[in-house]
Amino acid sequence: MIFSERYKDLIDVGHGESKEYICGEISFEVKKKVANVLQDFGEPITIKPNRYDNYEVNTTAFQIAVDELSKLKGFPVIPSENDSFYGLTYQDVLGNTFAPWLFDLIELQYSELSIDEKKEFQVTLNALFQDNNIPWILCDGYMIKIDKQQFELDLQARAIAALHELKDSNPKFQSAYNELIKSCEFLEKGSFAEAISNAGKSYESVLKVICDIQKGTADQLTKEYIDKILCSLPATMKKDGFREKVLMALPFIRNNSSSDHGAGESIAIISRSLAQLAINLSAAMSTFLIEEYMVTIQTLERTEASTGEADGLLF
Repeated sequence: MIFSERYKDLIDVGHGESKEYICGEISFEVKKKVANVLQDFGEPITIKPNRYDNYEVNTTAFQIAVDELSKLKGFPVIPSENDSFYGLTYQDVLGNTFAPWLFDLIELQYSELSIDEKKEFQVTLNALFQDNNIPWILCDGYMIKIDKQQFELDLQARAIAALHELKDSNPKFQSAYNELIKSCEFLEKGSFAEAISNAGKSYESVLKVICDIQKGTADQLTKEYIDKILCSLPATMKKDGFREKVLMALPFIRNNSSSDHGAGESIAIISRSLAQLAINLSAAMSTFLIEEYMVTIQTLERTEASTGEADGLLF
């Protein structure tokens, strides 16, 4: 599902001037820079329109994305490069594109690129967004909004990037990655309970993978992690205290905000800031767990390389 469909409740098209309540202020000049990136990554592609003959068409990933977007919308969202623009450049035309549709185009073009081009395309666009203080990142083909505050932006981006890398090498992390992405999307939709719920699920999914457990509550998972996995706390810090005060902070928010367990007799009012806190906690705790996990994996690999034997850790 493309960007404008995922966020259709926050986009108003067809009632006078099109408006969006999610992308934020993205200037004409920044959109032109995005357009340049899209065209720079117009990877040549040869397609066969008809499977029953050998007729081939030479096109680009960019043009395929333009055509697909027009097909999905039912009208030519982006005009052809060969059209007349009355003195304007094609970058000017793209710079005037409605932001949600430009994000659609980014996602559609990403899906057409080869693996190496996908990586470079994502890195280039994300650098452009960061340089221009645009609170969005392209991650695994999806445009994801992260908080404008630089600390929170870096925190969430780091956790998303780490989970993205891990899921490629270990599919068990796929759920944690998907849930963290969903929590960010629900936050921007104003669905704060769902944002907290998915932030908690992502955190627990990471714990399940690291502890090699299929099921379990946050209480059970954190106890398992403390008892059998964690080994790098300072001598002055008790494991039980770390579990109760730190590892259970996000589960406390989720379990007591009615995001997963019903509102009860009174209606629970969940603020955006509380939902944002839950996402930040999920990102921070997942980053901690993943970094500790990677250190353990590297230690195990070095041990195996030197002894030729595994130590029997649950990974």
